[in-house]
Amino acid sequence: MLAELIVSGVIISAIYALATTGFTLLYGVSGILNLAHGTTLATAGIVAWYVAGRSDLGLVAALAAGIAAGVAAGLLTFWLVIRPLQRNFELSESDEHVFMLVATLLWTIILQEGLASIFGDVSVSLPQMIPGVVDILGVRTPASSVFVAIIAWLVIGLLWFYVSKTKSGQILLAASINPRGLVLCGINLGRVHLLVWALYGALAGFAGVLVAMILGVSPSSGLDLTATAFSIVVLGGLGSVGGTLIAANLIGFIETATAYTLGPSLRSLPALIILVIVLYFRPQGLFGRR
Repeated sequence: MLAELIVSGVIISAIYALATTGFTLLYGVSGILNLAHGTTLATAGIVAWYVAGRSDLGLVAALAAGIAAGVAAGLLTFWLVIRPLQRNFELSESDEHVFMLVATLLWTIILQEGLASIFGDVSVSLPQMIPGVVDILGVRTPASSVFVAIIAWLVIGLLWFYVSKTKSGQILLAASINPRGLVLCGINLGRVHLLVWALYGALAGFAGVLVAMILGVSPSSGLDLTATAFSIVVLGGLGSVGGTLIAANLIGFIETATAYTLGPSLRSLPALIILVIVLYFRPQGLFGRR
């Protein structure tokens, strides 16, 4: 059983790492905690499932559709929810953050109800990418699950390369460190925020497709996914990508152990408990700063 927990934990942790990297990047650049994150993942997974069953291209078309759905959901969140609040100059900075949290929470309910009315409130999953099984630590593991974990880390590696080695990526990095300095250099901060929301949507869309392959998704699973993602980024430290990756592995293994011992329905419970404990004793997270 221990070997099964290790193998499953590694796979789930890889998916969680990808699913929360975009969430952390978005907060680092824009300072926004998007509580509609889980529903964005679910939207991408459900759209990918719908396209996979109606296209001759199968999973290729499903992946493209899922990423497109993630980008669309991200940009709609920015244009319809976030941007109007940012342009409301009557709100103080503290009030603006509170309103954004409430607005994104209401937005996730709207998206959830919309998905349920269109596709039905049922859990769906995508077929395996590649057939067969592989033996890891004596555990017969679907080759597709291993492939998904590898893809997740490859995408994270590509994101690191983009942020650290390209001009637009370095602008995003600069925006997370000193946005005022960026404005003084003549760079339009609004366009930077638009770029990070689009990139966030693409990452969430990709991750949503992988979640649909391994765990399955439904319109109502968005809140559970948001709770897990929020727990991970708070544990790792808000805005700390490295901390998020470490926390994703911790939460991934803990949730996997919970699913094996207490049942899949209680998978998200430890993440919520950890969230409460961290917020009480160390609100800046393990690797964050006060």
